[in-house]
Amino acid sequence: MPSNFSFANNPLSWALPLGRVAGITVRVHVIYLIWIAIELATSGAGGAGWTGFQNKAIALSALFVLVLLHEFGHCFACRRVGGEADDILMWPLGGLASCRPPHNWRASLITTLGGPGVNAVLAPLFGAAVILLGVPATTLLFNPFLPGAAANVAFIEGGWAGYTLWWIYCTNLYLFAFNMFLPMFPMDAGRVLQEVLWSRLGYKRSMEIATTVGLLFAIAVGVWGLVSGAGVLVGIALFAGITCWQEKQRLAWTTAANPWTGNTDEEEPWRRSLKLDDGDDDLPQRGPSKKELRRRLEEQASAKAHAEELDRILQKISRDGMGSLTRAERKFLEADTTRRRVQ
Repeated sequence: MPSNFSFANNPLSWALPLGRVAGITVRVHVIYLIWIAIELATSGAGGAGWTGFQNKAIALSALFVLVLLHEFGHCFACRRVGGEADDILMWPLGGLASCRPPHNWRASLITTLGGPGVNAVLAPLFGAAVILLGVPATTLLFNPFLPGAAANVAFIEGGWAGYTLWWIYCTNLYLFAFNMFLPMFPMDAGRVLQEVLWSRLGYKRSMEIATTVGLLFAIAVGVWGLVSGAGVLVGIALFAGITCWQEKQRLAWTTAANPWTGNTDEEEPWRRSLKLDDGDDDLPQRGPSKKELRRRLEEQASAKAHAEELDRILQKISRDGMGSLTRAERKFLEADTTRRRVQ
């Protein structure tokens, strides 16, 4: 496949490498760089001048660092549970960490909570630093829809340093709330909802419910963004809606191709193989031999492992495009396609 295929067909690949930390590549999307340039260029409008430019530069820098730390939280949590994480993409709507935890609800939940967990740890640290700069502790509890009053107090009491650090504290709280109170993919709250349901309802059913809830919230956020004139919210709602829809389509395709992955109880295939035929309760029944049970269990385990690997590859294609597949992953996909044609 041509090397430029992924770039031309996958907008997420329009990024420049920023650096590598602990084996994790950090990339910055081209559109993100353009957005930052526009924000800085227009920051001095309306008589704001150099002060407006300075405030905007600090705000954008703080947001970038906080989002990056948030994504590193996902990556390190994923590695902690035995998964893989090797890429972070920074773009206008936030950050995207390429995490591949083991296919179970507990590992996925820990990976998801690793991001907001970073913000939760930073919140009291920033709050303590704000107080040490002379800003009243009362400013740490503020109206999230009208933060200006608390910000003014922070400037009066703490000067420029107190004001700047207060806004960093505020931005960190917004980032935590934004990720944890909007249950739609790819926001953390959407994934947490799916993973909690997964533990009780199975993977397929949990995805069906979580993506449907996500679509409804995406519509609500989009309408709110249009009414309030918040273009960023509209963009996030569109992206979330598309992501939820893609997840629905991927789930439908995977379930049709691999019935094992669509089972609402992931243990049921091997449980069913151990059940006796209850067609006639009056007749004595005899279960399968130990050898037969062992063979069935091995077949079920092999089918489940194959389905999980296929599901992981399909998620990677959905997220990063065909161009992101390794040679081994391409061979696996080709072999699976050939096997289905033969069947």
